[in-house]
Amino acid sequence: MSNIAPIEPVGPSFSEEPVGPLALPSSRRGRRFGLPGWARLLLGNRKSCTGIILFAGIVTAAVAAPLLAQNSPTDLVGLPGQPPNRDFWFGTTDQGYDVFSQVVWGARTSLTVAACAAIASTVIATALGLLAAYKGGWVDDVINLFTNIFLVIPTLPLLIVISAFVPTRGPVIMVLILGFTTWAIEARILRSQALSIVKRDFVLAAKVAGEGTWGIIWREVMPNMVSRIAAGFVFVFYGSIIFAAGLEFLGFGDVNGTSWGVILYWAQNNSVVLQGAWWHFVFPGLAIALTVAALVFINYGVDELSNPRLRGPRRQRRMLLRLLSGRAAVRAEEAR
Repeated sequence: MSNIAPIEPVGPSFSEEPVGPLALPSSRRGRRFGLPGWARLLLGNRKSCTGIILFAGIVTAAVAAPLLAQNSPTDLVGLPGQPPNRDFWFGTTDQGYDVFSQVVWGARTSLTVAACAAIASTVIATALGLLAAYKGGWVDDVINLFTNIFLVIPTLPLLIVISAFVPTRGPVIMVLILGFTTWAIEARILRSQALSIVKRDFVLAAKVAGEGTWGIIWREVMPNMVSRIAAGFVFVFYGSIIFAAGLEFLGFGDVNGTSWGVILYWAQNNSVVLQGAWWHFVFPGLAIALTVAALVFINYGVDELSNPRLRGPRRQRRMLLRLLSGRAAVRAEEAR
């Protein structure tokens, strides 16, 4: 028998769990089922996180309007001009309608009109802005001409003039008016940013491969501008809420419907300020203000998605706080 011991293999056994670069860190394993990066960034920003929570609460109240509001917004349910009390949380109008029911149900109309108008405006702005940047030449000149016309004319007076000449009024007409008059600013911004993308190699490669114009725009250019498009959508969204409420307040909406602007219209039409019935206009005005503020806060986080430079100061503050806290701990340990 030989006294030579058997040679054992050097290195990790196949039965062992791989270590080093082959092993996945526990954090990476958890990230498979975690939130995507853009969601973590939005929730990591205090302003956008606050806006998301606030806006989610407003949307939840609008969706759950049949459960939250015990009265119909179009039914006379109490004595006229009651202030907020146990039975009517937001009081009643000078005709006996429940203001809380009107505000909650009106959120559905106001948010739906603003969201649809923002979608229409964003689609128009994206299509025209990216087309102008990609095609150039006379196409760019024509689109720029129309963009400049809409940029020069003030938005609210333009909306008032158009609404005054429209024979029918309602949510659909309001969506069309807002969608076709609020696209110019975003079209100009998207065009300016797309000018640098359309000259990159992957766009030229798609063009050489025979890809069509709209195929290149939607498949190659637009995915690189999603964060900017999202920021523009949020901007037009809360702008549409303000414009729609302003038009309805002036009487250019469906005054027989239920929305935040219509509530304000009837409040000023019935002179509730002179009567001292502050609850008739304060609560719908507060709903508009909170919704716009929530969307503005969300836009702070969306801006960080489209512009990574905005994340720098926050990281620097965190590093400074960690450094200062570390020094304070060292000093405390030395003092002991």
